[in-house]
Amino acid sequence: MLETARNTRTDGPRDLVTELLGLWLVLAVFLDGWAHLNLPSLETFFTPWHAALYSGMLATAAWTAVVIFRNRTPGQPLVRAIPPGYRGTVVGLILFATAGGLDLLWHELLGIEVSLDALVSPTHLLLGFSLFLILGTAVRSARAGHSASPGDHPALPPAALFAVVLMTGLGAFFLIYVSAFVRPGPTALFVPTPFGSPGRVQSEMPVVVTLASYLLTTALIIAPFLFTLSAARRPVRGVVTLLVAAAAWLPVAMLGFHTYSIAGAAGATVAAVVADLLLARLPATWLRSRLPAVTGGIAAFLWTGQLVAFAVTDAIRWPVSLWLGAVALSAAAAAGLALLSSWGPAGSGAPAGPARDSAAR
Repeated sequence: MLETARNTRTDGPRDLVTELLGLWLVLAVFLDGWAHLNLPSLETFFTPWHAALYSGMLATAAWTAVVIFRNRTPGQPLVRAIPPGYRGTVVGLILFATAGGLDLLWHELLGIEVSLDALVSPTHLLLGFSLFLILGTAVRSARAGHSASPGDHPALPPAALFAVVLMTGLGAFFLIYVSAFVRPGPTALFVPTPFGSPGRVQSEMPVVVTLASYLLTTALIIAPFLFTLSAARRPVRGVVTLLVAAAAWLPVAMLGFHTYSIAGAAGATVAAVVADLLLARLPATWLRSRLPAVTGGIAAFLWTGQLVAFAVTDAIRWPVSLWLGAVALSAAAAAGLALLSSWGPAGSGAPAGPARDSAAR
């Protein structure tokens, strides 16, 4: 029993240190991405930006080794000394080392990617997957502690919330080419072109990509929000602002702080702060029975904030049907995600997420 308790409890300070090292890794990833996009003359694997990333990984590996040795009892195999949540971390470290070696070989044989190809390079995607495993350490640790006391429903620990925000930021990195925060969007001139007219596809393509960006960026923000809500009866204070900051400002910085991107990110961030204030006052019943309406409202609020910032700093050049439709589509996507997350078998009386907690009580 004592050994079980030792291996199922969570350690907030330990997990927080792990996630702070994860912040180092995420910032290094964005710094390396900035170099790939802005330095086309980059022709070597051995760069200061790679040094920042791989030194962070070495520090994370060293800290993970310390965690395992501290958790070990005399005579216990090292494998059994790995704390709950850290097995995935060890796998992530091994995968990262493997992917790093493959990435070096890739660059030596095929050269250095300088644009969009750097984001979808197979070795870079494997590095990204390993980073997700590492960044998710505190979430797995918190879930292990929660499963050890199933009758309790504690709020998401700070380290786990930090992990969710970091994973959102990493997701924003790999989806930066479809981010609604780095495009001119509705500030760009759009002239509707009839079907069959020459150049129609070329004129509509930026709008098509931007509409898709709104939907994907909405999912990138709302899905982690729903995950954090599933761990507690009420949203964590400031969670929407943290998620928007990770999804918006890191890509904006990576691409160079353009005027339109700063304005859009600032407008969405202000809207996120207001949304968090409203969520703090929202009746708990709304988070159970009307969660799709809540998430749809959050998405509509965020993109309306962005549009207001565009209108104040520049102008909205899309037709009203187009930009208003983008907001409506995003709200519908957010509501659909909430509906899926709270779906349960008919008559079971135990829907998923926050509604399950209320039903259990």
